[in-house]
Amino acid sequence: MTVLALQQQSREWVQSGAAIHMLMNEREINPDTCSSLSSTIGTLPVQTRKTAAATNAKPIRASGALRENGDITLDAMTAAPLPLYQVTPGLAEVLGMDTESRTRNGVWISTQLASTLHTQAGSTFTTDQGHMQIAGVFSWPDDQRDQRIAYAILSPATIDGQYDECWAMIWPNNPAAIELLNTTALALPSASTAATIRQASTAMGNTLDLWELYRHRISRLITPLAPIAAFAIAWVSTRARRIELADALHMGIPRSTLQVITSLETLSWSLPALSAAAVLNYIVAVTLSNHSNAKTLLFIQLPMLAASLLTSQLGTVAALQTITTKRLFAYFKTRR
Repeated sequence: MTVLALQQQSREWVQSGAAIHMLMNEREINPDTCSSLSSTIGTLPVQTRKTAAATNAKPIRASGALRENGDITLDAMTAAPLPLYQVTPGLAEVLGMDTESRTRNGVWISTQLASTLHTQAGSTFTTDQGHMQIAGVFSWPDDQRDQRIAYAILSPATIDGQYDECWAMIWPNNPAAIELLNTTALALPSASTAATIRQASTAMGNTLDLWELYRHRISRLITPLAPIAAFAIAWVSTRARRIELADALHMGIPRSTLQVITSLETLSWSLPALSAAAVLNYIVAVTLSNHSNAKTLLFIQLPMLAASLLTSQLGTVAALQTITTKRLFAYFKTRR
C-alpha cells in the first residue's frame, strides 16, 4: 500500500504538469537540439542509474519547441483572437497526446478550448486564415499551471529557423537533465536576456524525489522485521512444546529425527502463512493498480518471504538445541 501510494503521487506529479520544464529565450532556441533531447541517455545521477535502467534509461521522456506566430481569429469567436503557436512534432508527446493525434494532419487545442468551441478531434473550424482541422486535443486544466496554451492554437511546423521555448518532460526528477535544456539555447551575440528554465506548474512543489521517499518509507522496516518475527514465532512455538520434545528425547528418539519432524511441522504453518501473504499482496495490488504492477510488487517481496521461511526453520532448530532430557523434570515443574 505504501508503494502504491508513492506510485499515485508520481502520477499526480506528472499530471499536474510539474514534470514539464521549459527553457524560455525568445527566438534563440535551436529546435533540432531541443527535439533530440528525448534521445539523450547517460545524464542520470550515479545513485539513480540502477533504478532508471530497470524502468526508463532516458531521463528526458519527450521534448519539443514552440514559438509565437501572431494571433488567429475564429469565426466562432471574432471578438477574441487566440494566440497561434508553431510547434515541433515532439511537443505532442510532451503534452501527453496519443499516437493518432500526433500523426493526423491539423492543429492541436486544449480540452478547455475544445469545450468552449463544443468541438473535438477530427472536427474543422473556420478562421481568418482559412479552414483548420483539429488533429488532437490535449489535457491542460486550469490548476495553477502555465495557461498560455490553454486558449491557443498549436500548429505543428517544420523544424527550421529559431524558436522561443524548449519544453521537456523530465521524469523521474533529474537536475542534470534539466540543466541539459540549456544546450538548446543559441549563443548569439545579439542575445539581450539570459535563458531561464521553469516548470509548467509548481502547485506541487519544485522537486519530487520519489527514490528518497521510497528509501525512507516506513514500510521498509517490514523487510528485516518479518524474518525476525518468523524466527521468534518458531522459537516460541517450539519452546512451548519443551516437555513433549524432552520426553521424546528421553524415550530414545534421535535428536536428528526429532529435528526433521519439528522442521516439517514448522513448514506446515509457515509455508501456508507466507503463501497467503503473497497471494493477499498480489490481490490488493492487482485490484488497486494492474496485473503488471502487481507482479512487480510481488517479486520485490519474494526475497523477504523466502527469508522468513528460512528463519522460521532456523528458529525451530535453535529452540530444539536448547531442549535436553536433563531438564525434563525442571520443565515439568515450571509447566503452566
